[in-house]
Amino acid sequence: MFIKKRLKKLYREKLRKIKAKFQKKLEGEKNKFNCILTHDIKTPLLAQIQSLELLLREDFGFVNEKQKELISQILTSNYFLYEIVTNTIFLTKYETEKPKLKLENIDLVEQIKDCCLNIQNYTKDKNQNIVVKSNKNKKIKIFADRKLIQKIIFNLLSSSSSLGFENSKIEVTVKENKGSVCVLTKNKSIYMTKEKINSLFEEKKNLCDFNQLGMSLNLNIAKKLIKAHNWDIIALSEKNNSSVFGFVAQKSKL
Repeated sequence: MFIKKRLKKLYREKLRKIKAKFQKKLEGEKNKFNCILTHDIKTPLLAQIQSLELLLREDFGFVNEKQKELISQILTSNYFLYEIVTNTIFLTKYETEKPKLKLENIDLVEQIKDCCLNIQNYTKDKNQNIVVKSNKNKKIKIFADRKLIQKIIFNLLSSSSSLGFENSKIEVTVKENKGSVCVLTKNKSIYMTKEKINSLFEEKKNLCDFNQLGMSLNLNIAKKLIKAHNWDIIALSEKNNSSVFGFVAQKSKL
């Protein structure tokens, strides 16, 4: 009996060491993968985006309308690919180590306005207009990680744009309650069942449709970061052809 227990203990210890070694190797491969994505793909993409933006602004000389149209199409594709690469890097890091929240007292309305400006590069290709329904002069304070709250809002807006119809409007609504605030992004899109819209938030790795892949990455990250803040997520599809994404956060007491 003693020998049997001893052998079991030795077996468990050996198995633990094998698992630890495998985990260390896996984390090393993930870090290597992130370095490749950042150095070989993300950095050149950013350089291309900045160069194309300079061309569109005619900083290097006159550009005719046909040339502008072609440059705009290439630029839109680069924006989309850059977003997928950035989200993939984030998810890989997130799986290795959960982000440590740097909570601070921030103005939620200011963050929303900044994200609405940044998302315009993605919405103009579909001729979508973003409307913020909130008192822009009133500050709404919440405790959140400044960088991560921007990523949440940006990813929700990007997904609303991907799902939304062309030549449509995306509404961003901020609703205050006693101790909380609700942020909603609403678009005009096809109706989806509850199961379908919930599936959009799941991590998908084998999609041939890059639009679906990009949107799934956006929503999956948004969901993880909302949960990390201990907030409630909102996702629904209305029968009047609109989809709503958002979250409910606690207001700062200060």
